[in-house]
Amino acid sequence: MEFQFPAINYLYLVAFLTAASLTVFSVSHSKNYGGRLWLAVMFSFAVWTLGELVANSGTTLAWQLGFQRLVYLGVICAVTAWLLFAVHYAGYDRWLSRPVMALIMVVPLSSLVMTTTLDMHSLLYTRAELIMRDGYYVLDLDYGVGFWLQIIACSYLYTLVGSALLLYTSLRRPRIYRVQSVLVGLAALMPVIPNMLYVAGVNVAGGFDPTSLFFVISAVLVTLATQQYHFLTLAPIARDLVFENVNIAVVIATSDDKISDVNPAFVDITGESAGQLIGLPLLDVFKERFDGQDLAREASRWQGRLISRRDGCLFDISSMPVIGPRREKLGYLVLLNDVTLIQKALDEIDRLAGGELLRDKWQRSELQLDLPEIDNK
Repeated sequence: MEFQFPAINYLYLVAFLTAASLTVFSVSHSKNYGGRLWLAVMFSFAVWTLGELVANSGTTLAWQLGFQRLVYLGVICAVTAWLLFAVHYAGYDRWLSRPVMALIMVVPLSSLVMTTTLDMHSLLYTRAELIMRDGYYVLDLDYGVGFWLQIIACSYLYTLVGSALLLYTSLRRPRIYRVQSVLVGLAALMPVIPNMLYVAGVNVAGGFDPTSLFFVISAVLVTLATQQYHFLTLAPIARDLVFENVNIAVVIATSDDKISDVNPAFVDITGESAGQLIGLPLLDVFKERFDGQDLAREASRWQGRLISRRDGCLFDISSMPVIGPRREKLGYLVLLNDVTLIQKALDEIDRLAGGELLRDKWQRSELQLDLPEIDNK
């Protein structure tokens, strides 16, 4: 059999080497569950691009159809791992019960069975032949019901749902963290349009499927988010568990002192909703809702004590800067710790200690008054 090396194979080769390198790079981020899911996505991209590279090199129908199995293995594993990764990143792992996982895996597993046995049926392709285009053999296919089931109910659906979850999650996050999720969401949507054009018969790459190339470009963007914005470590599930449930009131402010996000504890203190507070100058909120006691600010650092005008509770205030990947200051985190009970306890201790001291003094004075009487007797 003769082999061919169309020009697009150079791109597939670069894409495979890139995907393989990103897979190796992702190993260092695979210590947690989200990192392992992303490693699965990257490895699937590598398998996918390798399948395209090898398949396009053949000049027989059996060769190109045979390596479609490897291509489908990469595609199906990539989009399934992408969906699971997005669900985890968005903090909805509780959705993934055993029945739901079984439902998610029905179409991917069925698709893998169809691709493994594609020469025994016409579910994927009702017609498959090689045609000469621009001097190279390319597949000319008519698609069957199994193909449409796989591409609509798995490839498109899982990719779009995963992207939508990431974009929705990004909108719930503080502005200073939002870039990473938007970057990944846009990266996930990037390959969808080229794939739709290819399936519709539009010649976008000399008759070859360019989808995996765009997926690898997306992977580069995601890796940028991983490296520059710590994408795999700043999971919103941690934000939900800590930011939402911690008893300490937390305010995230931008570098120009505007409130970017608040947690429920701060909402409870002020009696206003997060929507009413976000965007307001932080200093104005402090002035309108608290009385300051030894409150001091130096640059973006706050310290001192605030007294709530709403219920008189006492809060010790502290802050720390939020530093970006290039060491630029993105904003700062302000913490308000309720010390009302502690202060009451200290006041009570002082009161009791002061009373005991007075009793000691009174007893000593009585003793001194009695001693002379004893001596006179």
